[in-house]
Amino acid sequence: MKKICQLLLALSLITSPSVAVTSQDGSGSEVLTNDKVLTMVKAGLPSSIIVNKIHLSKGNFDTSTDELIRLKNAKVPDEVINAIVAASSNASSEKAAIGAGDATRADPNDPLSAHEAGIYLYQEIRGEKQMIQLEPSVSKQTKSGGFLASAVTYGIAKIKFKAALAGANASLQISSARPVFYFYFEVKNAGLSNSSYYATSPNEFALVKFDAKSNTREVTVSQANAFGSQSGTMDKAARAFKVEKLGAGVYRVTPQEDLTEGEYGFYNGGGAQGATVAKIFDFGIKFPR
Repeated sequence: MKKICQLLLALSLITSPSVAVTSQDGSGSEVLTNDKVLTMVKAGLPSSIIVNKIHLSKGNFDTSTDELIRLKNAKVPDEVINAIVAASSNASSEKAAIGAGDATRADPNDPLSAHEAGIYLYQEIRGEKQMIQLEPSVSKQTKSGGFLASAVTYGIAKIKFKAALAGANASLQISSARPVFYFYFEVKNAGLSNSSYYATSPNEFALVKFDAKSNTREVTVSQANAFGSQSGTMDKAARAFKVEKLGAGVYRVTPQEDLTEGEYGFYNGGGAQGATVAKIFDFGIKFPR
């Protein structure tokens, strides 16, 4: 009979809103704490009831080492302490998920919002901001020329190696002569996008204009003769651009001079996979007629 009275007294302490030990959040819902759990244990409530209460209630638990030792010394059952630790861990995971959800809801067309690593075109159409991610095209550097001239001139004439992209035009076509781009780098991994590039700045890229053919776009990326070799895009194809650092891993890039109609791309020779494959972030410029 005495045991039943203790259980009834404990339940009245838990459910009564007028008792001082009841903690509440702003919505009026009961919030369990370490001390409230300790009160239930001292009142003689079975562990199974306390664990269910922890699972079904909001909690604001302290799971520091000292606090867990205090609960253990106060004869709190192990299953109850485990429930407290699990509830605290779940609450932290939910907060992290909510924070991630807020990040994903950031305006994808705002350059200052968080973006997936990569290169983006920024433009305003009828007063509305728009961000378009450039998808890299793969170039297999199988194009070469000048072997005959080199042989005839005993190695004086240069042999040229070209990066070639399939198709006469990039899928992304721009009508601005001075387009604006944003580079977003994964700072902790020092990598751009999901490619093999490990660049940390737009200065490691070259903006090049392709030599457009009927079904390919080509740019010379290296050349050699008997006197030596030269890697990197040639000055004839390169276009200078201005780089502004806006924050950690975030840069705004704009051409220093107006670009003419044609096919272009951001090329990182250091990011080539071996000697035969490169990824180029390509685009074209075509003005309205």
